[in-house]
Amino acid sequence: MGYPAAMIVAGIDEAGYGPLLGPLVVGCCAFDIGESDTAPTTDAADGGIAVADVVTTLPCVWTRLKKYVSRHRSKTGKKLHINDSKQVYSPSVGLKELERSVLATVAAMGQMPDTLDGLVARLAPHATRELAEHPWYTPAADEPFPCEQDGLPIRLFAKSLTAEMAAKQSRCVHLAARIVSERPYNRMLAATRNKASVLFTQAATHLDFLLRTYGEQNLYVFCDRQGGRSSYGHLLRTSFEDWSLEIVEEVDGRSEYRLHRNGHTATILFAEKAEAQCLPVAMASMVSKYFREALMRRFNAWWRQHEPSVEPTAGYYNDGLRFLDDVAAARQRLRIRDDDLIRTK
Repeated sequence: MGYPAAMIVAGIDEAGYGPLLGPLVVGCCAFDIGESDTAPTTDAADGGIAVADVVTTLPCVWTRLKKYVSRHRSKTGKKLHINDSKQVYSPSVGLKELERSVLATVAAMGQMPDTLDGLVARLAPHATRELAEHPWYTPAADEPFPCEQDGLPIRLFAKSLTAEMAAKQSRCVHLAARIVSERPYNRMLAATRNKASVLFTQAATHLDFLLRTYGEQNLYVFCDRQGGRSSYGHLLRTSFEDWSLEIVEEVDGRSEYRLHRNGHTATILFAEKAEAQCLPVAMASMVSKYFREALMRRFNAWWRQHEPSVEPTAGYYNDGLRFLDDVAAARQRLRIRDDDLIRTK
């Protein structure tokens, strides 16, 4: 028995919500899932934990694309590792595997940019001007791209993935990111006085695009629970006033909503560990992490030019304080304002 109709399954997730230094990035990924002659295969069947009935009745993209994609690290390197970014990337493992999966997915959607700035322009065009306001995000003349992965495997994976997505009617149709650098982050936090509100504003921008673009289709959006919130009804109601809101349930671990307009319904689910249960959320997590890590490489390289002895930082609170102390003299010499560099808590 096949699925009743094609659908859009989208995911939203972030990287950099907690750090003291560097950007906040909120990613979004959407797959167009066509009808299938196979029975529904849930993420739980491939090792995930279903959090709601809506998850268990949707097709699993990991299963559909299993020839070239896995939520587990491939020992042979013949599959793209797509999962929660924390499972794919660590400082000890490096960026190579995360980069390969993200850039192969980007390339499978069309032309592959040849610089990091080109990737920003394609996936996060709003951020180009904001990043240029911070000198530490200026690329070095010899900046490699890709950062660690050779381009040939990316192109080969992209070619295979493109063919497999077409064969399995499971195409990645949208991949984007909201990159919020330090200065605009601090402006938004000053206006809202709530870090979780800053995060939701970025997620709502993605939701707005999804609703405008795919709202007349069968749209399902999965979001990792953000900033410790458990109730999103008021935020959704005020953000999308031209849609009527139905609160399905708000319970421990998940909050589910439906938005209705002109006979169309969009389902939105906020769930803990959503990135481990839905491939589009996992890819949103990975593109967010990729941008943050690539930009932090620029950040560290720029500061090392002005303070050669400084050790790099990932930007998290305690080590961020150490880093700020190490570059204190350079900050004063360069007249770097705290509001431009340090994210307000």
